[in-house]
Amino acid sequence: MKKRSVERIPTDLTAEFIWSDRVNAGSVADLSENGMFIKTGRYPPLRAKFELSFPVEDDIVKIPVKVRRLRKKDHYYDGMGLEILNPPQKYLDFVTTLRWKRIKGNKTNGQVVKLYVCRMCHHIAFDHAPVNCPICSATIESFEKAPEAIKRPDNFSELSEFEKKHIPVIRLSKETDHVETRIMVGEIRHKMDIDDHISHIDLYYNAPLLNKKCISRISFNCDRMYPSATVRFDNTSNGVLTVISNCSAHGNWLARAKL
Repeated sequence: MKKRSVERIPTDLTAEFIWSDRVNAGSVADLSENGMFIKTGRYPPLRAKFELSFPVEDDIVKIPVKVRRLRKKDHYYDGMGLEILNPPQKYLDFVTTLRWKRIKGNKTNGQVVKLYVCRMCHHIAFDHAPVNCPICSATIESFEKAPEAIKRPDNFSELSEFEKKHIPVIRLSKETDHVETRIMVGEIRHKMDIDDHISHIDLYYNAPLLNKKCISRISFNCDRMYPSATVRFDNTSNGVLTVISNCSAHGNWLARAKL
């Protein structure tokens, strides 16, 4: 079986969906930005598309999904793997919160995600330190564990002015032959003083058989540049773009978007 492009997070939530003119319920065993597995005794056929009613905080979010696989156990089908076709932003924020709890080491049913930082160029690696840094080519010995390397807002739905100056904003525009991607730091413009400026942004890409690979760093001169950039992806790209911005005074901040 091919390795998933985005690691699943174990959960014990309940979701509902309408099929065969009736409401069906299932237990969400695991989930990610682009898929989930639901334990259920009633299931649509392979490749069927429908909307899933998913609980997020005090709200119910409608998520369009497609059946990718059915699991057979003891001669009976007991669950289905779903592809999320167009995840709502509220769902993505919810998944980000779950991942953050694992990064911070909070109690979960899954493995804690590890963060490593290069002492030479401050590049952040996920899960394990690379043999060589993709930014400065430093060896694995230059990386150290840094569970606090990425800052997290207290509330994603109500960002403070300080947080809005640091968290990257990603805007996508799908053209005929490419996906135009504009990245700005942040929603409120960050000053570029010599002692407090956005030094760089690192771009990571998740896709089938490609797990959070760093694909680019864009650096900014604090005297002459604003912290924004435009990059283009080919129109066959179908993954998750993760952007980490680095403030020389206030650390690293993360945002992601589905291409």
